[in-house]
Amino acid sequence: MHRSPSTVDWLLLLILSAIWGVSFVFIKRAVNIYSPLQMAAWRMVLALVAYAPIAWLFWPKIDWTRWRALLVVAFCGSAIPNFFFAVAQTRVSSSLAGVLNSLTPLFTLLLGAAFFHVRPSMGKIWGVVVGLVGAVALVFFQRGRVVDGAIGYAWLCAVATLCYAINANTVSRHLRDQHPAAIASGAFVLTGGLFLAVLWWSGGWSAAWAHPQGWIGLGYIGYLAVLGTVGGSILYFWLLQRTGALFATSVTYLLPVAALIAGMLDGEAVNAFDLAGTSLILTGIYLARK
Repeated sequence: MHRSPSTVDWLLLLILSAIWGVSFVFIKRAVNIYSPLQMAAWRMVLALVAYAPIAWLFWPKIDWTRWRALLVVAFCGSAIPNFFFAVAQTRVSSSLAGVLNSLTPLFTLLLGAAFFHVRPSMGKIWGVVVGLVGAVALVFFQRGRVVDGAIGYAWLCAVATLCYAINANTVSRHLRDQHPAAIASGAFVLTGGLFLAVLWWSGGWSAAWAHPQGWIGLGYIGYLAVLGTVGGSILYFWLLQRTGALFATSVTYLLPVAALIAGMLDGEAVNAFDLAGTSLILTGIYLARK
């Protein structure tokens, strides 16, 4: 049984939302320099470099007999969503990508009930629904504008969140007793050679030197890899183990809030719709933790 989230769990949730909330801006900037495949490959390779010393420290604790679950973590938790969001953000706004990311708890709940023998309470179901409504409201009514972007590319964001939901349920069901750093580093070591090959094949390696903004782009991707993927994944897996899949994936409800705060710091105005959407999101998280 999962215990009720503590103050530390809520703090971890807020830190994680801040790290991941600004990631969509860096993805948007990076795909103006690199192709989506190059960006995703660079992100995985830089994350592998960051994970290497962690993998060395936790090597005895990595259970390689669970390699199938580790592959799910590598591909569904990182590689596939990284690529899909990169492709999507060539055509959709960062705010739209962020709000579609809020589908993750809904998919986590549905997949958990269908395949992982999770029996959610009505409170959790209502929490998911209310939180999702608040996240959508932040985009549809933010400063009186409507959602922009191509619908086909927006669907890629939805598929990416489905991958996140598969990852969350897999970790919660099959890797709960493993150290978060062992899970993440093991997954990247297992697939590192593949993504090194993809980086070379896609031309991402040469683009870093050939493109006049190549190193600036690597800076954006470095943030995404080191903080967004490595630091964020360890915090996320820790939160999953401490509380469960549904509460941990509620971090996606706070991503539009993080984007809103970033806009405020950049001089953007905040209106009543922004505050109402934020209130719905926080209410949804409160209900989902019951």
